[in-house]
Amino acid sequence: MNQICWDCFLDSLKLFGVGSKPNGASSKLDLPACMCTDALGVPEFGTPLGFWSPQHVNEVVTTPWCSPALGGLRMQDSFVGMGYNKTADTEGTPTAFYQYHYFSYPIMAMLGMMLLPDCTSGYVDFDLMYISEIDPLWNNDLLTLLLNPEAIIYSTPAAFAWCAADCVTTTADNQKEEFYGCAGCDGHLYPFTGNINPQPDPVAGTSLITQRVLASHHRKGLSRRTIGDDAMCKPEYHPTIPRSQYKFSMMHPVPEASTSPDKNIVAPFIGDPSNPADVSANDNTTNAGSAGSTAEPYTDCCHPMGMSTSRWCTPVGGRTRPGKDTAYLYMVWQYRNCCVRAL
Repeated sequence: MNQICWDCFLDSLKLFGVGSKPNGASSKLDLPACMCTDALGVPEFGTPLGFWSPQHVNEVVTTPWCSPALGGLRMQDSFVGMGYNKTADTEGTPTAFYQYHYFSYPIMAMLGMMLLPDCTSGYVDFDLMYISEIDPLWNNDLLTLLLNPEAIIYSTPAAFAWCAADCVTTTADNQKEEFYGCAGCDGHLYPFTGNINPQPDPVAGTSLITQRVLASHHRKGLSRRTIGDDAMCKPEYHPTIPRSQYKFSMMHPVPEASTSPDKNIVAPFIGDPSNPADVSANDNTTNAGSAGSTAEPYTDCCHPMGMSTSRWCTPVGGRTRPGKDTAYLYMVWQYRNCCVRAL
């Protein structure tokens, strides 16, 4: 429980037109009432509601079948599909391959919070939903084109320029729905496999894997769109990832569980402490995002997908423990639009 940032929920409620909402949220949230139809087509009136809630946990590992979320349990003894995280290959480019395990984690339902029949996800307990070790598409970039043939289009220079704009807007905490083929500053959303080349750093790489997981699940119909006008009455199938529908917060190795700056993460001092000029330079240092712009450290404890790690992971490397951890756990926050009708 101490690894969950409840501020993300408390700051997100929008009811009776009061409160904030992300890009892509239903315009009906600004109205005092909404309408849906029942199974017989009879209109039912209710109150529009929008809020963030933790729904899933995704763990990204290099050791197949190993689950830190289950206390380090090895689900099988096989090492087939062993991942890796290289600092650099023979050409000097860092690469990586990861496996993932996707869990349902409707902690609010488990605690008896916000039990509204019109706004529930359908999950009521912590459960393993998907594992990459049994997915034949996960380790084969060519085979996965059967699932996402548009990867060819999104590998062009024009697409890279498009996604660079996504990196800038996301790092500025302005997630946009139109960048559905991008992954912000974390890397390339396509292909939907565990291969990352190049990998910017382990934190950005594992965050990218989690984005690919969500995108592939939307393509397979395993995840639904819960944001927007069409999702007010029930979640809808959506073949691409609704980017403003999700936020992440790290649970392991260094949890994002408070809006206060992490006191256990200390930025390295650069220069000579006895030199006043170096002291002044360190006091005035800001963190540059991957897009090349400066940005203040991000103090919210759940961040948009693809935000530069040099902003939410202050300082760079502050949420990893070199030589100790090769597993990263992310809590996936999901925005829910719904029309709360009379019970």
